[in-house]
Amino acid sequence: MIYEIRINDVVIGTTNLEGGDPPMGFVFGTVTPTENYEFLSGVVKAELYEEGRDTEIKCESISFEDLTKEMGEMCIEVTALIDSYEEYDKYFKLHREAYEKQFS
Repeated sequence: MIYEIRINDVVIGTTNLEGGDPPMGFVFGTVTPTENYEFLSGVVKAELYEEGRDTEIKCESISFEDLTKEMGEMCIEVTALIDSYEEYDKYFKLHREAYEKQFS
């Protein structure tokens, strides 16, 4: 699944949100920036959507770590704290299932 990161309804990047920490409510992943992306660091006022959809995934916070300058190549990561267990399970059920499988 591809997710869009938007600021003021403008897509600034996409991500697969390939990682997750279900007990803490976090998802994270590498960002592919669009031409609208400008350097971001820390918590920013952004929204998260499934690609091509207009239903926002409710997040408590979205933060960026852009290490492009330090690494000498594109290196941007995003971390989102999902608003609730129900919201996490609706969009990121596979992360929760993978986490629970570790203990069975």
